[in-house]
Amino acid sequence: MTTQLPSIQRVFLESIVSSSDPEGHFVEVNGIQTFYKLAMPESHRQLLQKKQLIPNEPNKPVILLLHQILGNQYTWRHHLQPLADATGCHVIAYDRVSFGFTERPLHWEDGKNPYTQEASVEFAIQLVFNLGYGGKKIVFVGVSTGAAISCVIAIRYPHLVHSLCLLGPSLSHDDQGPPPIGRHILGSAPGRLFLKAALYRYLPLPSLYHDTNSIPDYETAVKPIYRVPLTLPNFYESFSWLMKYFVPLDILQYKRHLTQVPMLYLIGDDDKYLHADKHKEIFDDIASVAPPNAKIEMKIINNCGHLPQDEKPQEVLNLILDFLNRVGI
Repeated sequence: MTTQLPSIQRVFLESIVSSSDPEGHFVEVNGIQTFYKLAMPESHRQLLQKKQLIPNEPNKPVILLLHQILGNQYTWRHHLQPLADATGCHVIAYDRVSFGFTERPLHWEDGKNPYTQEASVEFAIQLVFNLGYGGKKIVFVGVSTGAAISCVIAIRYPHLVHSLCLLGPSLSHDDQGPPPIGRHILGSAPGRLFLKAALYRYLPLPSLYHDTNSIPDYETAVKPIYRVPLTLPNFYESFSWLMKYFVPLDILQYKRHLTQVPMLYLIGDDDKYLHADKHKEIFDDIASVAPPNAKIEMKIINNCGHLPQDEKPQEVLNLILDFLNRVGI
């Protein structure tokens, strides 16, 4: 029996992480080496350091953080540990397929394309199970398309969901990505060349923020770290495939299902990607079919764009914690 050697890409990613980010870890999910970080409350960390057994708290959910397209788990740097300490929950942030330090497959079996939005839904669930939290409810905190993935899980697997915290959510077909012609172009060879030129120059996209000057260390730390994945193996190929196979998730036609779990809908007042008025329209549409006892609410953050977790991290943290406390974490 022969042992299959790890791919060069896996070895390269592991070497980068081991030398630059000791808090990061890898777990295999559906055959893909996935980069993640896990935060646990201080009391649990102390037990772990003493090599003592961490107590099983069956009434505590696990919190899963899902980033936006062209983001990665770094976007949750201000929230990962504070959420764990304040709630007593374990909190997971991971790099979605095609982003960050997660492996980017070059080949896949028929019917198992990892670059579809449908695959992203099942991937998130499997990640939680593979990390040993299969028996727990999940609090989903998702931004933009990460929020869309969270909503589809709530629609299809409500028994897994404790609550939803949606930041600048992209829930309609038109808001989840480029139009079909744009996806066709970006999924082609010329489109890949365009991506290399555009992303190298503009990532992270300034239009997603109200004011990048309000973000501490934006030029010296935030911007460079968001650009690191551009230098990693197969980034442009994988992102091109993501665009090529991108089919928006069906969400709003199942809006009644979304009202069955507690929901916080959190937006910036200067969201240039999806205007605040459009967000209000979508939220009101969901709320219109909610039962009288539904726990759904919208909050608007002033002087903030499409990525509140980057631009107003403390306000986002406070609003999420207040919401989770009120829905019984």
